[in-house]
Amino acid sequence: MPLGLKGTIMLPENEVRQRAEYCYLVFLQLSRLRDNILVTPDRYLDYLGRSTLRLAEDEFIRSIVEEELKMGGHDGGLGYLIALFEGFAHAYGEVLQIPLEEIRDGIAPDFREKLAAEMDKKLRKSKTKHIRS
Repeated sequence: MPLGLKGTIMLPENEVRQRAEYCYLVFLQLSRLRDNILVTPDRYLDYLGRSTLRLAEDEFIRSIVEEELKMGGHDGGLGYLIALFEGFAHAYGEVLQIPLEEIRDGIAPDFREKLAAEMDKKLRKSKTKHIRS
């Protein structure tokens, strides 16, 4: 692994780019879900459950959504998560010395569209309850 200043181990550029792209895609899906006016916060985990990125299985994302719902948050924590993952993508971009648009453009447009569409399609009503007591 490449060494940085004062012996700090740094990630190779391709790994930083992969992380930047992943954070951008999470940001994309969460933003698209928030913009879907047909989906109420209590259904967010149902929609995230069909994410190619498996976002409903991400313990951090799941816990934020569940906690916000328990506390009566109006957006189910999506505002926080969107800002967080957008910030991560920008930070990785700073490391790579490229703008967010270049990170976005490095991802195949068809794949971006597929992920965005996963949050647009209407789901049937679910009988499962995702909030743990």
